[in-house]
Amino acid sequence: MKSEVVQFEFVITDPVSNPKPGKSLQIRSRCMHGKNKRDGSRRTEREKRKRAKELAEAVVPHPAPAHPIALADDFLPVRFAGRGIDFEAKARLFKAFAHSFLDEEVTPILRCVELDCLESSSFSWIFTDTAYMHSVLSTSYAIDDFRSPQWSGKPSPKTMFHLQEAISMLRVKMKTESVHEDETILRVIMNLALLAAVFGDWSAAAAHFKGLQKIVQLRGNLTFLRQRRTLHFKLDRLDLAWSLSSGRKPHFAQPIESWDCMIADPYSPLPPNLYRPPGDWDHRVLNVFRDFQNLSLMINRNRLRFVINDPSIFQPHLTSLQSRLMTLSSSVARPVEQLVCLIMLAIMTTMFAVPGRRIPYGWVVKQLEKTFIKASGDIMWDKSLLLWVIIVMSFTVADPHHAWIRDAWSTVGTGLQWNDVKTHLLRVIWIEIRHDERGEIAYQHLTNSSRF
Repeated sequence: MKSEVVQFEFVITDPVSNPKPGKSLQIRSRCMHGKNKRDGSRRTEREKRKRAKELAEAVVPHPAPAHPIALADDFLPVRFAGRGIDFEAKARLFKAFAHSFLDEEVTPILRCVELDCLESSSFSWIFTDTAYMHSVLSTSYAIDDFRSPQWSGKPSPKTMFHLQEAISMLRVKMKTESVHEDETILRVIMNLALLAAVFGDWSAAAAHFKGLQKIVQLRGNLTFLRQRRTLHFKLDRLDLAWSLSSGRKPHFAQPIESWDCMIADPYSPLPPNLYRPPGDWDHRVLNVFRDFQNLSLMINRNRLRFVINDPSIFQPHLTSLQSRLMTLSSSVARPVEQLVCLIMLAIMTTMFAVPGRRIPYGWVVKQLEKTFIKASGDIMWDKSLLLWVIIVMSFTVADPHHAWIRDAWSTVGTGLQWNDVKTHLLRVIWIEIRHDERGEIAYQHLTNSSRF
């Protein structure tokens, strides 16, 4: 497009700034240039047509490509492992590893923990290992299934195709010697266990968990897991989902070495209004509660300081908390203490999520309802603890529309604003980076349901 050139003229003046003779007319002519015109005159219309023609000639149209150029086009010569890898599947595979969408969405706590969610060797497996490649694709298509408003509750044809291919290739690999040393087999079985869990197929999940447990035992059990923090983190999350959904014992529980507190106060002084349970509670429950409270305070403080938590410290803390809580939830006598242990386990499920799909935690929801009713006499007077129990179970494992949850909310939450509720939640155990958004949505559901 042409740019209009601005021309300057210089006028010579005398020492007292008066223009030289004849220059006043020149100044007036320049000031009035283009202004002494009448709209609609032939000269004005002629100049408009000329200007429009110049503009049209200056603009050179660039035809848009018939099809958008996708990133995966650059990788068309690349050969993937296995058949059935069309353009869409290729794009999904590259997206999975370019953006880590499978790991970051399934394990959202990675936003504040520096875990190596994609170990270096895993990218090469999509080119060399057919079973692994199909397991990644089946998980990717399953996530799309869950997000679709038209989802029927069953795997789509593409999800089933890649799932069946992964299982078929896995059976072939399982016949080889030293199969437990094959890293890809471990990752394939983990993906299959994840899919079984989110589809609620607990018989298939049980078979996969047994296979995982056998492989981990052959590779050194807990010694092996301590050396592989990312793997340990994911196995613990799957194990917890399995236990809370089925009511079965976990496969990878760590032996409890001590019931003493293991997480020091993250800073000093601690918030003056921090919630402290009654002193007559079981000392094991008191200590694990304080450890979990300190962990949440540490995460919240580090988030404000833009600090990522050290996985070498974070993962052992999570493993210890999970093992102690799983034991306590079925062994403490007082209902209120059992309820608090179950709620802390429910909080731990927020570190494992599937986009568009809530894992069906059927067993623990029944336990929460029974225990909440039994503990109502002890908890109704404790406003902060009651609000914490109601909100947490509403957005983790239960549904805020359950009648017993709505009834409990009506006794304590009516008229409260979200900021007031959050003040109580922060007193107890609350991880802001994971719980704020979902907690507020649960609050809105409870508030709206109480109006009808």
